[in-house]
Amino acid sequence: MPWVGYNQNVRKPDILVAMSGGVDSSVAALLLKEAGHSVVGMTATLFGDTSAAGPCCGVEGGASAHAVCEHLGIPHHQVDLTELFERRVIDRFIAEYEAGRTPNPCADCNRFIKFDTFFELAGQYGCDLVATGHHARISAGDGPARLLTGRDPAKDQSYFLAGIDPGRLEHIRFPIGELEKTAVRRLAAEAGLPTATRSESQDVCFLPAGTGLRELLAWHTGQAPVPGPIVDEAGHRLGEHPGIEFFTIGQRQGLRLGGGSEGLVVHRLEPDTHTVVVAHQTAHSIAAVRLGSFTNLAPDLWRPGERVLVRARYRQELWEATVELAANWYVARPIGAQFSLAPGQWLVGYRGEVVLFGGLITGLEYR
Repeated sequence: MPWVGYNQNVRKPDILVAMSGGVDSSVAALLLKEAGHSVVGMTATLFGDTSAAGPCCGVEGGASAHAVCEHLGIPHHQVDLTELFERRVIDRFIAEYEAGRTPNPCADCNRFIKFDTFFELAGQYGCDLVATGHHARISAGDGPARLLTGRDPAKDQSYFLAGIDPGRLEHIRFPIGELEKTAVRRLAAEAGLPTATRSESQDVCFLPAGTGLRELLAWHTGQAPVPGPIVDEAGHRLGEHPGIEFFTIGQRQGLRLGGGSEGLVVHRLEPDTHTVVVAHQTAHSIAAVRLGSFTNLAPDLWRPGERVLVRARYRQELWEATVELAANWYVARPIGAQFSLAPGQWLVGYRGEVVLFGGLITGLEYR
């Protein structure tokens, strides 16, 4: 892809920064430039003008990123990935909910967009490195590159990065991973970046305020969630629900079952009959968790069968499990009682600040 509008004597860029138009990626570009890198900013348009989209990675985010690059004096390019994002992230998000699972679109976006397509784009621009504004770190020094937790525990995003190709870790940079969020804001303000006070996206970025699953389904599929019964494990009808897409395993909020239902949570979802089955929160302890899309990020730091610390939701407290290969699947077995894990989410292993592995929860066995 040729350079347009730049003197050929300008040093060829060595690092591509994925810029959403938010303050984190803006400061990432700032720090890399200050460190002496030749930086090119790249924004992927993931939503069209008429999509039910959030503030980042759409037209507004692209304009914001361009303003930052102009301020920093670095080139900025924009690529339209709306079709790819629709297919690999939004379509999967919808299909998972319709199948009674709980998707993790941030992990999918990192796997298929930021650390897949962006590497292809980096190669086209002659860049050896890709950087983002994630709150995570890559280990420095001798030995293999490791994915590490972000220094700010309130913002750590390593959980969402556990599915990226481990072979790419040495070519990834997370410039703000050592910083707390307040420091990121301060650096942006001191540098006069136009994103210094820009709000950050919350929850699912393509569901902005006032837009929910109902609107997303109507927009992208022309369909609406199908209501159905809420039943207990004996099949007794306890209430009605507006669609299984609004529920995940372990959920209590929104059931509206009335008196006598204390302690009941969603135990499973039956998409064929549009049924939500509830049970007592501690009725079913999990014996085993089947994992797909398993990504072994640090195979030399742990051995199958030994105890490791894991979490199955973002910011969940870590708990112990053994993880081993069984019948062509990796299987995690909790040490102690665990309840209400959701297929479609990721199980991520840690040793201290190092991310050991990540696996997509595809099935559960109960004790």
